[in-house]
Amino acid sequence: MSGASAPAHRGRDLDDRVEITEFVTRFHRAIAQDDQFHRYFHTIANVDWHAHTLDLADFWTAVLLGEPHQHAVETIEAHRWLHDTEPFDDNLFELWVEILVETLDGGWNGPMTESARRRGRGLAWAMAKGLTGHTPRRTA
Repeated sequence: MSGASAPAHRGRDLDDRVEITEFVTRFHRAIAQDDQFHRYFHTIANVDWHAHTLDLADFWTAVLLGEPHQHAVETIEAHRWLHDTEPFDDNLFELWVEILVETLDGGWNGPMTESARRRGRGLAWAMAKGLTGHTPRRTA
């Protein structure tokens, strides 16, 4: 985001849908602007960002607030076609976790934020294991 200032720290926890949606929006904005993710989101998948953000807000709301949601296996399988098209590597999973943590650190704090950090690492670990057969060194 050249010339743009970083979004303000919200001083809240991820304890409601409004905060979770803001987190998802910031996180995927950062992912979409990263060169390593660009080819997946723009070249291969041509993602509809509005729809994707709504789906991910539903996913993270369910994960963090205890509502029914997709299981890790379903999430892995939803990404398999993309991995089969252009395989993910350890660096991509590690970068995903790094951007997740930076986004959380830049906007939120509290027990649900810590849960998002742990669950994000767990999701990256499960995705790496399920798609590549091994786990990156920094997602555990």
